[in-house]
Amino acid sequence: MKRLLTFLATVLLAGSACGQPSVRIAHGPYLQQVGEEGFTVVWTTTTDAAVWVEVAPDDGSHFYAAERPKYYDTYLGKRRIGQLHRVRIEGLRPGTTYRYRIMQQAVLADEGNRRVILGEGYGSDLLKHSPFRATTLDPEKASVECWMVNDIHGRDSVLGRLLADAPRQHPDFVCFNGDMLTQIETPQELFDGYLDTAAKLLSPAGIPIFATRGNHENRGSASPCFLDYFPTPTGETYYAFRQGPVFFLMLDGGEDKPDSDIRYYGLAATDAYRHQEAEWLRRVVESDAYREAPLHVVFLHMVPGGKESWYGEQELRRLFVPILNEADIDVMLCGHYHRYLWIDDDSRGTNFPILINSNNDRLVLRADGSGIDLDTYDTAGTHLKHHRIEARQIQANR
Repeated sequence: MKRLLTFLATVLLAGSACGQPSVRIAHGPYLQQVGEEGFTVVWTTTTDAAVWVEVAPDDGSHFYAAERPKYYDTYLGKRRIGQLHRVRIEGLRPGTTYRYRIMQQAVLADEGNRRVILGEGYGSDLLKHSPFRATTLDPEKASVECWMVNDIHGRDSVLGRLLADAPRQHPDFVCFNGDMLTQIETPQELFDGYLDTAAKLLSPAGIPIFATRGNHENRGSASPCFLDYFPTPTGETYYAFRQGPVFFLMLDGGEDKPDSDIRYYGLAATDAYRHQEAEWLRRVVESDAYREAPLHVVFLHMVPGGKESWYGEQELRRLFVPILNEADIDVMLCGHYHRYLWIDDDSRGTNFPILINSNNDRLVLRADGSGIDLDTYDTAGTHLKHHRIEARQIQANR
């Protein structure tokens, strides 16, 4: 009798799945960890699922013209089951555009080693919508354009206005340079605060997100989940990559107050993490890949310290600036202050300029063999500021 009831329950579950998809996309997808030979697709589902991504060349053929290779969300040789999915696609060519679609099967029953029952496959509807696209990085590309926003603090409507033109203008990537939320108490806050809007605008256009962590991303019960949603090639919140003529350093400044501050409840260990990051940074700027790049740009949420700066900024000046001053940095791009500021003197101890972007504007970087252009725009698209770093100035500094 018990076996019969179990069988009937399974049939009913499977039957309900036939009428409509038993699992749907909850959030995403969005592109992460784009490199020269691969990219990662991140999304969540409405219930536990086993998922995969199908990939096709962007060659004008129909997606259904051939059997497309499948890439699975796996760990230690086994497909992962859950609601958060991260699928890595590898073995691709630099500077090449690919099409992809996401697929998932709901877990109808999970009885461990006894049996697991999966529902029907469901995902991107290629009969009604075009497949998503992703383009791998290309160090040989003649130019690069990227956008930066920062200090949104969950103001989703502001982010939407700042990124509204992204699908049309199609930058190589968008950088979220810290403090996109005031704290991360639940993963849902990431989507409500900015990721849903970002995915809606950027994913159909194939524009990836490169994120840095601000001091506020260190706060909240769910703050340790940051890398689950923003995976990096280093497995840390600091990493580096090259696109076109620019080598980008994506740094994590940590918290702005000492680890002993009462606000951190005895849980902060930022000092040790910054020391670890500084050692990594020293190795990166000594590498051939870094030295071969014509231009070098730093993304860092907090600003290296001035005379009246708080503890965290002073530590950045002490640990990072001596390394960066020997690394031919062309410009550092920061946030944190919620206002625009251009610093090109030695008040922060740097031998390179620092541009601090407002929390209500987007910063656009364009770079090629002739130099770097930096422009800021408000939510209405009005041009506000411009800075130009000529190639001859860059070479002269070296």
